[in-house]
Order: sequence, then C-alpha cells, then structure tokens
Amino acid sequence: MWTTILLIFGIAIIMAMGAYSLYLFAQLRKQKQLFEQAKQARITRIKESIEIIARAMQSNECNHSEGVIRLRMLLEPLGQKRLQDYPAMWALYEVVQDMPTHDERKALKKNERMKLDLARESKEVELEEKIKEEVLQLLKEIA
Repeated sequence: MWTTILLIFGIAIIMAMGAYSLYLFAQLRKQKQLFEQAKQARITRIKESIEIIARAMQSNECNHSEGVIRLRMLLEPLGQKRLQDYPAMWALYEVVQDMPTHDERKALKKNERMKLDLARESKEVELEEKIKEEVLQLLKEIA
C-alpha cells in the first residue's frame, strides 16, 4: 500500500516537473521571438536613418562632415558594412573625427575655429563627388 502511494506521489511529481519544464520552454521560445522582433525593428530604424542621412547628403541638405560622423555610428551596429568600406567618406571622417563640437567648439578662439573650418571644408570640396557616388552605393547596399 505504501509502495503504491509513493509510486503515485512520484509520478505526480515527475508530471508536475514535466509540465513546468514545458512552460519554461514555451516562455523561452516567446522571449526569443520578442527579442528577434525587437532586433529586426532596430535594424529597420537604423536603415531608415541611414537612408535619410544619405539622401540628405546627396541633396546637400546635410553637410558631408556631419553625415559621415552620423553614418559611422549607424553602420557599426549593422555589422554588414563599415564606413571604412567607403574610402572617400572614411577619408573625410578621419579629418573631422577629432574636431571639437558644441561647447568645445564655442570655446575655441575665432582663428582656431576658422582653421578647423578651412581644413574641413577643403576636404569636403575635394571629396564631394566621390562621396556622392559612395552615398549612392550605400543606398543600394542597404536597400
């Protein structure tokens, strides 16, 4: 009699543990799906931002220096392409990456700002056509 009771009790425990493990597997699957959806939504937002910036650079609504800084930050999380894969944009980025912005820029003397602006603008003019070609290439590649 005790053997039967213990056997029934053991089977009940095993069934409860099995049901709980099925519940945990279902929760894990649901969590993975939600994570994948969030990941895809983020990728979509990043691609949309890249497209907006690239089109703005193409139509001269956004200067190329600001564009390459923003594109570098957006391309890294995608992992597919890097700004280094676009030689003209990368060359401009290397010129402007360490230039002060915002309050740091305002704190500079006027002649220092003018010197930095001249270096930035001359590099933008030098690379403008190549950058526009690379922006078109980027737009095709992220589509």
